[in-house]
Amino acid sequence: MKPDIQLLYLKRSKEDTEKEQGDNKWLTKFIEERLFDNIAETTIKSDVKRLNIFLNYCKRINKEPDQLTKSDFIKFFNYLETERKISINTQDKYHKLLKVFYRLMRLNNYREFAEECKERKRFTRYEKKHYDLITESELDKILREIGKSTSRTKERDILIIRFLWDTGARASEVLNLTYKDCDLKKGIFRLRNTKGKEERLVVCRDDTLQFLNWHIRYNIKQEDDDPIFQTNYGKKVTKDWISKIFRKAVKKLQNEGKLPKNKRIVLHSLRHGRIVKMLEDGINIELIKEYVGHKNIETTLIYAHASERMKKSLEDIRRKL
Repeated sequence: MKPDIQLLYLKRSKEDTEKEQGDNKWLTKFIEERLFDNIAETTIKSDVKRLNIFLNYCKRINKEPDQLTKSDFIKFFNYLETERKISINTQDKYHKLLKVFYRLMRLNNYREFAEECKERKRFTRYEKKHYDLITESELDKILREIGKSTSRTKERDILIIRFLWDTGARASEVLNLTYKDCDLKKGIFRLRNTKGKEERLVVCRDDTLQFLNWHIRYNIKQEDDDPIFQTNYGKKVTKDWISKIFRKAVKKLQNEGKLPKNKRIVLHSLRHGRIVKMLEDGINIELIKEYVGHKNIETTLIYAHASERMKKSLEDIRRKL
């Protein structure tokens, strides 16, 4: 019998897939170098996606990466902005990636461009956006909004978001879960390929586990190495998809005045909110640190109290005006 979707509520009552392929010679060497540096698989995949765009641009101008000049790099970043409509924030990620790429390839022709960017402050003036934590009440509204949609995957999407809240894990860690990582009787899950490069265990609530066990019966693939959270074709659900669903619900609720418009609520707000909630519930800070995968206790404290500290600081400033 299918469990009630209400179990997943907290209160009872554009991007296309990148098809371009870069030069395998450069990609293969880059991947080998990154693996040697023990970089997480998810990070390598993200880097390769962007590197493909760069390598295809090189083909477009009939040059190899080691033949590009400062002028070519300027044209490449103009291409990202004007043709691909990529934000300056994301362009900065390309800039950092290319610095790593050229260093690993033992090439020097990016150095002059990088130094000029530093002098001209090309990638240092964009506004860094911060996110706000999310409360249980706000999350419940978001889950219910997604539940109103006509999407055939809405129950799976709500389940993933609820699972993120329960575990306090990063989206990439949850979406990488396979059958062999899951104890579906006890509700214990082993996270691999984590940001901290160390495996760790997380748990979910009983009602989330009940719905998860019902949901996965309909997965197309159910072998040990298959993902727990699958598309209708048996592929792993992507972070981009879940972020899109989450963002769409938040925007609608903010436009309707049901969520504060001045709060920046993103998918990662779930992790922030979960850490704060665990602290409020009296869970030991050292246990929280291990549970969420922070390498040191200072990170946990900063992560949990950033918003609260800022509010207090603003109040102190106001009193002294």
